Amino acid sequence: MKIIAHRGNKRYTPENTMAAFISAAEYSINGIELDVQITRDHIPVVIHDSKIDRTTDGKGNVNSFTFKELRNFDAGSWFGEQFRGEKIPSLEEVLLWVKEKNITMHVELKEQKDNYEAFLDSCLAVIHGTRTEKKVVISTFAHSYLPYIKERNSSIETALLTKTPIIRISGYRKTVNADSIHIRHSYYYAKFYRSWVRNGHTVRTYNVNSTREALRCQAAGVDGIISDDPKLMSGLLK
Repeated sequence: MKIIAHRGNKRYTPENTMAAFISAAEYSINGIELDVQITRDHIPVVIHDSKIDRTTDGKGNVNSFTFKELRNFDAGSWFGEQFRGEKIPSLEEVLLWVKEKNITMHVELKEQKDNYEAFLDSCLAVIHGTRTEKKVVISTFAHSYLPYIKERNSSIETALLTKTPIIRISGYRKTVNADSIHIRHSYYYAKFYRSWVRNGHTVRTYNVNSTREALRCQAAGVDGIISDDPKLMSGLLK
């Protein structure tokens, strides 16, 4: 079972920063999950929220700033003074960093209120430009994005994100051109993804943050777990 660090090493470092990714890569992990939004000048950047308020010292919508303007904000000191000076990274920066590492990047594309095609095109251009198609899994709750991605670059693995089980998953997965399924872990949902795995689906579970949850997922046969605590998980499953 693979270990994927959620937003990097977010339990010990500021999420979705280079510090978080570099720290996570020090553990015995297989992947890193990150989130992507878009700037006013159409640069894909790594940040979870549509606003910068929670994870920087600034305020406002990500898409109201240019990339250069966003780099003026501090994305680390909110977590700890030792991280002062951390910046919001671009997707390109992260993919260039991971290019020579044996780590898969699970890139969650956040749903955009408008002009989503330009957002997807910008993300795909970065992935193609860095030649990281085989190192990236694109996931999203906006399932309508997946066919668009597959039509333009069929070599990229796509994953549908869901908080709850989907009935008739086989047909639905084909409809949205998803190669794999990422589902929020729950004791009550385990019977669903155990069945999905038996039927040949690649399933990864997120929100797996305790030993008991990890072992339950391992018993269900999932391909990977996405965890806030890669240190704990890598030690447990070593």
